[in-house]
Amino acid sequence: MERVFSGSVTKMWRWPVKGLRGETVQSASIDARGMEGDRVLAVFDQGTGKHTWAGAHPRLLGWEAAWPAQCGCADGTGDAPVVYSPSGAAWAADDPGLGAEMGADVGIDAGVALRGGVDGTAGRILVLFASSMRRLEEEVGHAVEIERFRPNMLVETDAEPFAEQFFEPGLPVKIGGGEFTVHKQCERCVLPSWDPFGRERDKAFQRHLITEHANLFGVYLKTADAATVRVGDPVAA
Repeated sequence: MERVFSGSVTKMWRWPVKGLRGETVQSASIDARGMEGDRVLAVFDQGTGKHTWAGAHPRLLGWEAAWPAQCGCADGTGDAPVVYSPSGAAWAADDPGLGAEMGADVGIDAGVALRGGVDGTAGRILVLFASSMRRLEEEVGHAVEIERFRPNMLVETDAEPFAEQFFEPGLPVKIGGGEFTVHKQCERCVLPSWDPFGRERDKAFQRHLITEHANLFGVYLKTADAATVRVGDPVAA
């Protein structure tokens, strides 16, 4: 098979609570369920019982979720992530007082609950290509925070900018010792138009993604096996 690209993993992220900010990691376990600890909880409106998200309540982006160190491993996961309020106060994700505090801050009067029940990863990881990030910044004329796109991985490769928009589903991709395949391109929601903290919205940026790139940015990968991937690992297809 003809080589498509090669390079390495330059940065990785995990987002323990869907809709909140996440954390960078140096390594992560990935299997058919996705990245361990990624989007394992979601925010639910206590009044309606329905899942809510940062597109409807952008102040959720002011909150951050991270797993505390487990057994000395900074990239480990445990029973429940720690959630940090915009003021920096730390809460256990299962603290009974967290729902009212977060609800009051983001404008959900009935409060919220953090729990599972939403397949936040769909058994996949989201990978962005550094060459495409650089070209996108050139197109819009300013720096773009990569966290707007909430990826799991950034790779530096010899692929041309936006080449990933044309990868065929099923394309084999090797990352470290793991075997992955392309699932599909990522069609973006409104979140990239918000800065990573949910303070300001750039609708012109979203329009650019829609008109110039068919609202696609990044590619989803899946794997049927288990692998540990680390920053610095080689990536190739």
